[in-house]
Amino acid sequence: MLAELTIRDLAIIDELHLRFGEGLNVLTGETGAGKSIIVDSVSLLLGGRGDATLIRAGAGRASVEGIFRLDAEAQADLEPLLEADGLEGDEPGTLVLSREIRKEGRNICRVNGRAVALKSLQSVGECLVDIHGQTEHLSLMRVREHGDLLDRYGGLWPLRQEVAGLVAELRAVRRELGSLRRDERELGRRTDLLQYQVTEIDAARLEPGEEQELGKERSRLANAEQLRALAEEAFGALYESGEDQASAVDLLQSTARALAGLLRLDPSTSALAETAEQVSYQLEDLAEQVREYRDKVEFNPRRLNQVEERLSLIHNLQRKYGDSIDDVLAFATRARQELETIEHSEERIAELVVEEERLLHENGRQGSE
Repeated sequence: MLAELTIRDLAIIDELHLRFGEGLNVLTGETGAGKSIIVDSVSLLLGGRGDATLIRAGAGRASVEGIFRLDAEAQADLEPLLEADGLEGDEPGTLVLSREIRKEGRNICRVNGRAVALKSLQSVGECLVDIHGQTEHLSLMRVREHGDLLDRYGGLWPLRQEVAGLVAELRAVRRELGSLRRDERELGRRTDLLQYQVTEIDAARLEPGEEQELGKERSRLANAEQLRALAEEAFGALYESGEDQASAVDLLQSTARALAGLLRLDPSTSALAETAEQVSYQLEDLAEQVREYRDKVEFNPRRLNQVEERLSLIHNLQRKYGDSIDDVLAFATRARQELETIEHSEERIAELVVEEERLLHENGRQGSE
């Protein structure tokens, strides 16, 4: 119920504070005394139309504030709405609404002290008050509200909500039953397709990351001759001397010997000699690694063909089932799950039939109470 109403600078009202008692409250007075303004202020508070023309002459703004005491039913209706927008009040069972209209036309609406949009104020207001007047769009005139009014009047709202929950469960059960009872031939075709897809993917024995490794191997096999030639060239430059040119290892060894002689004459060059010796060892190690790589490179047309065929198989599966090996494997997992669902559909149908009968019985029992 509306417990308190405060009006400031609205129409001809300067400031007015009203406290309402429980039950029927009657406002009386001569024509023009302002009774309709009080009703209009309540409408304004609940999200009704309002503009700067309502502001009292000489004032810069008009405001209305109402304090509502909520019964259990109103709290149940409003609680989800208030929680969704974070508008819960500090005092349980109490709701404070306010609205301010400024001269420039701006509206400021608040619920429990928090600013909200006008639509939010209207949503809250619809759960609180019906204003009955000659030109109002009343809930009594909305056909969809008639059932709600009768159920509330008869004290049937909790039972109605329980029945609505049962009906929702029943509809969900029937939807699943309808899905499972599809044409058997369609299920058979679907089963055959899923089994083929799972078998095709399983037969490939895919491994995560396999495509990338095969791509690298294909590049090595396809370019084996060039790789070997480049490795041979690098090894020759490092280790093999020619008639007109010494190898890098030979040149560095000569450098190391010269620096060793320099060290004997000038001990301050020890760092140079040590560095040359270390680089010489590193260069020899590098030459050995290049030689091993060169000897490993092999032109193998048969293996190249195997890699190409494997990549072709992977790409074919990716065209059908996903962009990557992980996607293809995930597709197979989903297909197996669907197959399992189809295979156990008869058991599930039996369970759902029992559940449907239970819900129908429970719904009938609730309706007869």
